[in-house]
Amino acid sequence: MKFYIETFGCTANLGNSQDLSRALQEMDHIPSTLEDADTVIVNTCAVTEKTERKVLRRLGQLQGERLIVAGCLSVTVPESINGIRCRARLGLLNRSSAACISALFQKSVRRNMGELPASRRLEALPFSLSTSDSLCAVVNVAEGCNGSCSYCIVARARGRLKSRSEDDVAAQVKELAALGAAEVQISAQDTAAYGSDIGTDLGRLLSRLAEIPGDFRLRVGMMNPNSALMIKDQLIAAYQSPKIYRFLHIPVQSGSPEILRSMGRKYSAEDFLKLVSDFRSFFPKITVITDVITGFPGETDEDFMQTVRLIDRLQPDKVNITRFSPRPGTAAAFMYDMPDRIKKDRSRELTRLWLHIAAQRNSQYIGQVLQARITERGRDGTMKARTENYLGVIIKGHPNLGTSIGVLVDECNAFYVTGQIVNG
Repeated sequence: MKFYIETFGCTANLGNSQDLSRALQEMDHIPSTLEDADTVIVNTCAVTEKTERKVLRRLGQLQGERLIVAGCLSVTVPESINGIRCRARLGLLNRSSAACISALFQKSVRRNMGELPASRRLEALPFSLSTSDSLCAVVNVAEGCNGSCSYCIVARARGRLKSRSEDDVAAQVKELAALGAAEVQISAQDTAAYGSDIGTDLGRLLSRLAEIPGDFRLRVGMMNPNSALMIKDQLIAAYQSPKIYRFLHIPVQSGSPEILRSMGRKYSAEDFLKLVSDFRSFFPKITVITDVITGFPGETDEDFMQTVRLIDRLQPDKVNITRFSPRPGTAAAFMYDMPDRIKKDRSRELTRLWLHIAAQRNSQYIGQVLQARITERGRDGTMKARTENYLGVIIKGHPNLGTSIGVLVDECNAFYVTGQIVNG
């Protein structure tokens, strides 16, 4: 069987798709292009109404006997896909889904992965949806979340926290490192909550993973502030390892105490700022990304301005901004939903602010030589590299994936810097 997987949503969803891809390949099925595939698997997302509409449009384009619909949308809002013609609907994807998918397609094309040369085995690993263009892999360390955010539908899809064992995670990272992964992304719905259900914690896991031999780096995924605060010292200790990117993705969501309470978030804006400050005291160049929801029910002009002031104080490298949309079955769905024009205006104002901040922060690198490693192919003959603080560096030329280089930075914008190779 030739298969094609298309993934929407978070890094954890991508990790689910990669696990499925690997399992299918171990059963001798073949990753393929969309045009040549016998089966098309869409791993859906339902995090916002906008995302749901985007997924449904794509499902409408792909519907037919080849299509298998899976993921969060099929679990949380199954009625939304009632009009989509497909071979089957599945829940969340994982390695065990492979047997079910394989059984749906009896006529399969087989191959023996063990007879492939090492270089081809590396290409066949599901490092990304375009496996020849990236040496980045995702390892999901836990499933589910113990949070109770009033707006979040993900908990309905993923359930309560269930962490993998340290041995299991370490074995997967070791395998990926041995096969040439340059970047391993540690992911979960709340990465910092890892291990709280099995008597360990993320800091301990990271320290163990950093001891695995191989020329790779670990990128830690999204951590909710309240979870990270409980293991702050362990995290900072683990981040001392040169194998861990100096990178934080910590979603604040709002700077208003009232809105944070209404959201069901269990920290204050000052808690959040102190957490980031403590990391920056050890790692001054650390990249900081946060998330904000604009137009949450009840958000006044002053509530919004508290968020604006927080972002100004934070000086982040990026802000992911979402306009509130009510999701079925959540507590916030029963709250007053303000007009879209207000959400849009607030979103645009915050976007202008963080883009200005990020451009200024990246301008500090102009004229400097940065050490980076090439992890992905970009567009139009470019390559993407990452520095120790996960700064995106775009270069032209044709160095090999995985190559470590020095880059003289000559330009920048809010998203990355560009430059010329000075050694490699």
